[in-house]
Amino acid sequence: MTFPRILFLFIFIFLILVFPINSLACLSITDDLNTPNPIINASFSFQPDINPFTDCWSGAMRIRSDKNGWRLVATRVGPSSSNAEGNSQDNVMANDITLNISVQAFGQADSNGAILVSPFSSQTELSSIQSGTFIISGVKKSSNSCSSFNPSYYKVTKKLCLFRDFIFNPGAYNGQVSYILINP
Repeated sequence: MTFPRILFLFIFIFLILVFPINSLACLSITDDLNTPNPIINASFSFQPDINPFTDCWSGAMRIRSDKNGWRLVATRVGPSSSNAEGNSQDNVMANDITLNISVQAFGQADSNGAILVSPFSSQTELSSIQSGTFIISGVKKSSNSCSSFNPSYYKVTKKLCLFRDFIFNPGAYNGQVSYILINP
């Protein structure tokens, strides 16, 4: 074997090891404020008052992938409060917050190409999201491009709501859900 062939083989093996095929997948998540990125962070804040109340936070994101196998995974932080006063058992907890997630296909994306994983296929609690929780199974690609201008995508709508007819400790409760799009 000549030196150029050995060098080419070495570089080829090095690139495969450093950049596995899966990492080269076209994956993007966008919302109205972000450019394509495989990670998006969604912050939320609740401020319960002394009367019965409903407080909701909602948002939507678009998922584009050129791979048939992709997954949406989430990790949650909070809700937590640094200024709530009273018995900590009366603080807002993740299982006090309802979570609705829906997924729709737009453009040329296959309408059956993205499937919510249980328990997210129905209303559940925010406590269902822990660290690295699997939410959506993407079984079809949305298109051949991840450009934010591409009209073929999966839209994921998220809505968090807090409603209780008794008193929570007053204060601001903050948290964040990080959504990560992966190609396993």
